[in-house]
Amino acid sequence: MKKRFKKITPNRDWLESQKALKPVAKWLGNPKIWHFNRRAIAMGVAIGFFFGSLPIAGQMLLSAIVSIVSKANMPISVVATWISNPFTMPFFFTANYYFGAWLLQRPALQLEAMDWSLQALLQLGGDILVPLFFGSIVVGVILATTSYIVIRILWRLHIVSYLKARKVRRK
Repeated sequence: MKKRFKKITPNRDWLESQKALKPVAKWLGNPKIWHFNRRAIAMGVAIGFFFGSLPIAGQMLLSAIVSIVSKANMPISVVATWISNPFTMPFFFTANYYFGAWLLQRPALQLEAMDWSLQALLQLGGDILVPLFFGSIVVGVILATTSYIVIRILWRLHIVSYLKARKVRRK
């Protein structure tokens, strides 16, 4: 999988040749944001999961910026934001809303019985947005932390397994 992903990601020369990317080419040309190592991948997934759990526009852009600054794997970070996509968003953000309302000890609105007119939404804005954002931030932190730890552990187990198998092959 690593080789396949490396094959489809653009290289530094291609990025620098794109006129539209000239203003940001020096940041995109940083080889650290394209590395496929345990730390960069784990950080990229964690960053992507965090921003993917937030109900905001520009999840991929924010994820890319933070991954560039933190020298995490930027393509993986952007792809990981797709945890919330048009198919999962309604379920994901509804769960985040109810979780946020529970954490804040606020009574949750019955979303399925609501009047979804613009007027009603404007009146209920704070009642919905505060628990939604709070729940989304907490879920994002949980997903980011868990994914980072799990990827680091699984990567390490894979390396240990590979080294043991190589040792057996050499005998």
